[in-house]
Amino acid sequence: MSTTSSPAPAASGAVAANERIRALVDAADGTWPAEEYEVLLLEWAAALHDSVDEAA
Repeated sequence: MSTTSSPAPAASGAVAANERIRALVDAADGTWPAEEYEVLLLEWAAALHDSVDEAA
């Protein structure tokens, strides 16, 4: 029996959004993709908020 628990779905959503933000920033080629960045930040914040709600 494993004692390792998997992250809550919302927490894993925040991790996934964070990875997409990192990839977007890494791929920026001198121009800032402001709209895409804002969308990803909103997704990340929503997933993070959901994980806080689940913990409460």
